[in-house]
Amino acid sequence: MAGSEIFHRLVFIFLPVMVCSGIGNACGRLPGAGITSVKQAEFRYRFPLKHSDGDKRYLKDQDNKPFFWSGDAAWSLIAQVSREDAEYYLDNRKEKGFSVVMVSLIEHKFSSGAPSDYYGDKPFTGRPFSTPDEKYFQHADFVIRAAAARNIAVLLAPVYLGYGCGDEGWCSEVRSATIEDMLLWGRYLGKRYRDFPNIIWLIGGDTDPLPVKDKLLGMIKGIREYDTVHLVSAHNQPGSMGVTPWNDQPWLSVNNVYSYDSAIYSQYKQAYLYSPVMPWFMIESTYENEHGSDCRQLRSQAYWAILSGAMGHIFGNCPVWHFGSSPAWCGRSDWKKELDDSGSVSMHLLQRLFRSRSWQSLIPDFDNTVLKRGYGECGSGDYATGAISSDGNTFIAYLPSGRGVTVDMSRINGTRAKCWWYDPAGGSSALIGIYRTSGTRSFTPESRGDRVLVIDNARSNLLPPGEQQFEHQER
Repeated sequence: MAGSEIFHRLVFIFLPVMVCSGIGNACGRLPGAGITSVKQAEFRYRFPLKHSDGDKRYLKDQDNKPFFWSGDAAWSLIAQVSREDAEYYLDNRKEKGFSVVMVSLIEHKFSSGAPSDYYGDKPFTGRPFSTPDEKYFQHADFVIRAAAARNIAVLLAPVYLGYGCGDEGWCSEVRSATIEDMLLWGRYLGKRYRDFPNIIWLIGGDTDPLPVKDKLLGMIKGIREYDTVHLVSAHNQPGSMGVTPWNDQPWLSVNNVYSYDSAIYSQYKQAYLYSPVMPWFMIESTYENEHGSDCRQLRSQAYWAILSGAMGHIFGNCPVWHFGSSPAWCGRSDWKKELDDSGSVSMHLLQRLFRSRSWQSLIPDFDNTVLKRGYGECGSGDYATGAISSDGNTFIAYLPSGRGVTVDMSRINGTRAKCWWYDPAGGSSALIGIYRTSGTRSFTPESRGDRVLVIDNARSNLLPPGEQQFEHQER
């Protein structure tokens, strides 16, 4: 979840300072939040998800449609809110183009009556993991199905361990359980949820799982006895990848990066270069309204990930992740108000941008063969990142602050290139010009705020960034 109070209050000290500036970069609620001039296209997926063919760097649905992973941290969705409010939340996230929600199946601390749900039902009638209560899981079923009805996948943590194996999660109970208890729990999960198409399993939770690795392996074994269809990822300690403690396990099929420090870009690169190739996403970094975060930082960590080869990211907001159950965490409890604040609006605009281009074919420009100058220092908060499509038809670069950059135009396919600025905070685009694809060319935005440079092969006839909504079907 958001992790331990001590760790998460100190970790921001080591993050680069990021300042919001420029048009549309206000860090509070945006005017007309969630509403832009272009209607959000509805992306329909046929779950369950599976690996893409070829390089296996992203996921696709059963109709071979690439799945852009635009996630939201909704840890306490099952335990904290009513069915009506769960649908209210999911409707809002659907409207903003979110395609994944990260949720705890059973809550240990971050719900008002933990471990009971909104209706007072506990997940277990007695000994944890071996006495599941039907009423509790009927409510969980409802929430997962409600997400599926809105084309949203659920990244489901069956037993969130908690930061440092402390009281935030179920680590103590897992320690006390027998391997047989966990095997039975896994069988219950696999049998109950094997036919829920929109689930992706999430093992662990905010801590090094090694102290209880044998128990978790028992649970996974039980799940896989009944469910071999759903993909599986893992949530470990900060500064790690999903595969870090599990690289010898064949069941782990989706990698991720969990990081708060200034080396996050290097960790993204490590995930992209990991062998064997595995699709990955940013699972957790700084949340909105926590650790002094600002709007540009929230955007930067997401854009850096996708332009480093991630298939997407997970955004987080306090109090949305706990749905108001823990107001002391960030001094806020009105989660409905926060649904339309600038962070989620920025994520809405981000997914619109990438879905308007062939995002699944982007190759990171780690060696700056396209973005030749102006990218800054790797590891700093002001580092500019770029990626070019495998066919050379589109290049996208994120500039955390307005400054001049130089691009090798000969890397762009075709004889002429159409160049755009895209405002990641407001969603507007502006045509810079159409230029020959030879030599180098410098670009400088008028605003000092963060901007996205988009360069297209002019013959592609693409609409302005963010306006054309499509996702290519894999052949």
